Amino acid sequence: MPTELLGIAVVKGTYLYGTSHTGLPLRHIVPQGQEDAYGPVVARTPDHLAWLEGKFGRYPFSVYGIHIYDGYSDALENTTLTLMGTNWFKPSADGNPTYENTMVHELTHQWFGDSVTPDDWQQAWLNEGPAVYYAALYNEERGWSVMADKMKATYAKLDAIRASDGPPGLPKALGGTNIYDGGALVLYALRLRAGQRQFDRIMRQWPHRFKDRTVTSEDFIKHAVDMTGDGSLDAFLRDWLFGAKNPPMPGHPDWTTDT
Repeated sequence: MPTELLGIAVVKGTYLYGTSHTGLPLRHIVPQGQEDAYGPVVARTPDHLAWLEGKFGRYPFSVYGIHIYDGYSDALENTTLTLMGTNWFKPSADGNPTYENTMVHELTHQWFGDSVTPDDWQQAWLNEGPAVYYAALYNEERGWSVMADKMKATYAKLDAIRASDGPPGLPKALGGTNIYDGGALVLYALRLRAGQRQFDRIMRQWPHRFKDRTVTSEDFIKHAVDMTGDGSLDAFLRDWLFGAKNPPMPGHPDWTTDT
């Protein structure tokens, strides 16, 4: 397991057990005395697993769960036991459980980041890009937002972020919009360029091909070329990952950057 995704928590919590739709053991930890509040939340996990396994294939570990802790305010994809603060679990203004996006984001990491791990922090878009992308896709499929709107907004501001923080594949510091939303934008551009079927093959085979390994952007570029047989994706992905400015977005010549 990646060393940065090991956590130790000493808390008063209650274990809640279950199984996925395919029989995977699930064990969650919720704050003691708040089982009724968080039991229905963690009970959404089997559906999240089924949705992601439809995209990437079998979940890569032998157990999964969510640890909800009221002394933590962030979310972290600890291997097999996602850690989330209680502050996440509020419905949107129109009553939708959009906090499920974060649950899907962290679960996506079990494939992208936990099973297949970046070789160093400059490869972190390989973790965060897929997690942001598939959370946005989940959101869109439930009618809570439109992915193209999110990607267009990211495209508009990413040139300035490339200049200040580095491009998605060469960040100047750990974390930031460039590796999160910027990484997702790279994948969105790849889907438009390669087509849905080829894109799905790239993303599905990645965690199988590189399971239990550390990887780099170079590995991903070569993988995309290998999966599609399209050598032009090498230059395409290099421009998106390492360029000082956004390349044109395939199919969206009208997309511009903020000035």
